[in-house]
Amino acid sequence: MQLRLMGLRVGVVVLLALGSMNGLHAEADEAVELFARGDYGAVVKLLRPRWSKGSAQIQECILLARAYLHLGQVEGSLPVLQSVLVIDAENPDANSLTGWALHEQGRHRGAIPFLEQALRLKDDPVTASLLGRCHFLLGEFSRAKVYLQQALEKDIRDPINSLTLGKIHLERGAGARAQRYLLAAREAGLESAELHELLGRAYVLQEKYVGPVMVQQVAGRPEPGHIVGGRFVLAPVEGSPGEYMVCTQYCALYEGHLLLEKRPDSTEAMFMLASGWLAAGDAVRAEKFIQKQSQREGDSKRITSLRARMLLVSQDLDGLDSVLARASEKGVLGPDSLAEFYYQAALQLRARGEHGGAIAFLEKADEKRP
Repeated sequence: MQLRLMGLRVGVVVLLALGSMNGLHAEADEAVELFARGDYGAVVKLLRPRWSKGSAQIQECILLARAYLHLGQVEGSLPVLQSVLVIDAENPDANSLTGWALHEQGRHRGAIPFLEQALRLKDDPVTASLLGRCHFLLGEFSRAKVYLQQALEKDIRDPINSLTLGKIHLERGAGARAQRYLLAAREAGLESAELHELLGRAYVLQEKYVGPVMVQQVAGRPEPGHIVGGRFVLAPVEGSPGEYMVCTQYCALYEGHLLLEKRPDSTEAMFMLASGWLAAGDAVRAEKFIQKQSQREGDSKRITSLRARMLLVSQDLDGLDSVLARASEKGVLGPDSLAEFYYQAALQLRARGEHGGAIAFLEKADEKRP
């Protein structure tokens, strides 16, 4: 069990001070020192007998509960915390830690009252963050957003707040806002396959398949698809040795590459890479990822859309017509998607001066979307 344990460490210095002020027993002083050294098992061994006998003070019980949570023993922490709340229902630490424990058990609805009580008693970004995550996991995005933003205002260092806010905006289809929060999570130090996938999805929502393209001198003759100096290499510039077409990191192509390195079987990564290479005009590399993805998804909606886009890039409009006809017959693509592809084909034919063919595709588009 992976906990966000930063909040569990809070209060150790206070406990040390309380020990000298209130004359805690030698065992309690020793427990505080063991906790500070990270020897949580020893803390449990020392304090549990005192708690079982009913002779442990409240701060000792809190320390014992924290030690259990550090050890991943949620079931051990809850009875200790309940015994504190019987004596002091407004103890902010006991309420907050009870919320933590219930959250770790997946009891998010049950955790919320304890976390709300803790936040009323003490304005703590860790508690606000956990409240936000509980509401998020319950699908209550508006409430989640309030608490997560409250936590973020107090502590920008915790990337989980930005990550979860990014997820909320993705659920709502707001790609640009999701991108902003997900990049903030990266700036706060988060590096994970999940983050690459979520950022890629945010870029896909905005149709940012390939980042801003530029020509740049690159040493070492890198192959297309490599990342050099934070730039994604697209292709060498013909007739200009050492110069390459590259793009920035702010695109689905870049995130798909990083995601595939971490998850070689990820169909999301394959989709991002196929979309990115198509946007870059490289149908050959796009086809490689479309083939891999189609082995897992078959003729799904997005595979069919990718194939149609690839045929547009390669200007194979007869092939496009066949793909769209099959997609219409099987109901894979909706009328709006079909009409858009027919419109794009008509534009290509018009640019070539083939007005008769352009009119034919426009008529098909109008049949799908009058």
